[in-house]
Amino acid sequence: MGYEAGEADRRLACIVQAGVIAQVDHAAARCTVTVGDWTSDWLPWWTRAAGRVREWRPPSPGEQALLISPSGCLEAGFVLAGFYTDQHGGANGDADAQTATDYPDGAREHYDHAAHEYRLAVPEGGQIVLQVGDTSLTLRADGAVLKAPQLRADVPASTFTGNALVEKALAFMGGLSGQGAAGGTAVAIQGGIKATDDVVAGDVSLRGHSHMEQGDGAPVGEPF
Repeated sequence: MGYEAGEADRRLACIVQAGVIAQVDHAAARCTVTVGDWTSDWLPWWTRAAGRVREWRPPSPGEQALLISPSGCLEAGFVLAGFYTDQHGGANGDADAQTATDYPDGAREHYDHAAHEYRLAVPEGGQIVLQVGDTSLTLRADGAVLKAPQLRADVPASTFTGNALVEKALAFMGGLSGQGAAGGTAVAIQGGIKATDDVVAGDVSLRGHSHMEQGDGAPVGEPF
């Protein structure tokens, strides 16, 4: 076989080669691929978007990949990663009913389109943060924190199953009613109470009640 024929055969063989990711340079967005006993130079890997819209999901060492070399030119190659193997199988979930992404720390993002359920979970010690400008919602294992310039809850009814603490002024426009816990006081207030109308305890009016005067036994007038 002459040189030209041999070179053409080599280039054809190099156009598409199966290998595994050897190293990843995250800062340069480059990786190397091992094919048999040979390892490539640093090459870019394929991503779904790399223009004005960009996606970042670097490959992992040991991940199976294809080395694509246009015209068999290895130095102009690029890497197409993301093939299931015995070592790296599918994400946890039913192959037919779920679209899933699993992360190495145990976090997972699953959508079950049979149950119509979307689930985003991170491991203990992590947090989920949703942010729009100055408004943020942080979810952690020990609770949730909502920070916002203002909050409007437009709901017909709300139920709190535990205690509620309001650290500043509380205003209401639709009345206030309630009852105490078993054997407890319904309302305990430290400080005075100012009312613009009457206060009634049982059937006794603070403004309209009267009692007999001790001197002549006549009813006293209404309080000022």
